[in-house]
Amino acid sequence: MIPHKSERLFLVEGPLPSLGKLSSCRVRMACLSQERAREVWLVQEGRQCGISVLNHPENGSLPDGVPIPLAAFEELWKSADSHKVEVVRQQFPHGEFSLEIDVFQDSHAPLVTARIRFATAAGARRFRKPPFLGREIMPSDSLRQITLHGIPTSDNKDVQAGAVPFLFKKGVLHIVLITSSSGARWLIPKGRLESGMSLEEVALMEAAEEAGAIGTIDRGFRTQCPTEDGRTLQLFPLRVATLLPHWPERFVRRRVVLPVYRALLRISDPLLARALRDLSRRLKP
Repeated sequence: MIPHKSERLFLVEGPLPSLGKLSSCRVRMACLSQERAREVWLVQEGRQCGISVLNHPENGSLPDGVPIPLAAFEELWKSADSHKVEVVRQQFPHGEFSLEIDVFQDSHAPLVTARIRFATAAGARRFRKPPFLGREIMPSDSLRQITLHGIPTSDNKDVQAGAVPFLFKKGVLHIVLITSSSGARWLIPKGRLESGMSLEEVALMEAAEEAGAIGTIDRGFRTQCPTEDGRTLQLFPLRVATLLPHWPERFVRRRVVLPVYRALLRISDPLLARALRDLSRRLKP
C-alpha cells in the first residue's frame, strides 16, 4: 500500500468504473464488550484473526490485537449477537491515490464506502471527486463507528437526535421517559436538527427542554433506529446529573423515572424499544 499523508471517506452512490483491482479480502468486526473508556473487539482481516482492546475509544482506530485461531474466531463471532459488521474489502490503484472500497454485507447492505488515501499533499489538493462517489462522511465514520452506530446519516430533515436520560438507583438502571405532546405515548426527548448545532447538542437541548434532564452524554454509546414516519433517530445516552423541578415543557408533557424493564414496557414503538434495550445493556454505573 502506498504511504499517505491524508485520507477522505465517501459513500459510494453510483456504479464503480472499471478499475485494476489490487487485492480483495473479507473483513469482519464485532464488539465483544463496551465500557466508557474500554472496548474489546473481535477482528478478522483476510486470514488474520485477533482480539483487540481499545482503552480510549474516542481516539479512533483499533490497535494491533492478540492473534487467535480461525476456529476460536468463529465461535466468538457466533456469540456476538449485535454490533458486528462484515465487508468485502477491495483495494485499487488510482493515480495519485489508493482507493479502498468496503462492500457491506448482511443487515448493512447495500452500503458501500470508499476510503481515499493520498500519496502526497499535492495529490490531495488536486483531487476531484469522481462521479461514483456520493456524500463525504467524517473519517470517524469508520468500520468501528458503523459497527456501533449504523449507517452514517446526513444532516438533513430526515434525521432526528434523541437523548436517553438515565441514572442508577441502588445499582439499578433507570430511564427517564416523557409523553408525546398529545399525551398518548411514552417516548424519549428528541427533535430535528438545528442549524449550526451538532447531533449531540440537539440531544442535550431536547433533554433539557422536554424532560428537564441535565447531564452529560456518554461518548461511544450512540445508537440509531428508524422512526415510524421514515426518519432516522440517532440516540445518545445522557447520564443525568439533575432533574429540574421546573422545565420549559412541564405543562405539555409528563415525566417519569422508571427501572429500565418497566420503562421498556411503556414504549409502544417496537423499534425504539429494541434500540433502548440494546443500549441499556451497555450502560454502567
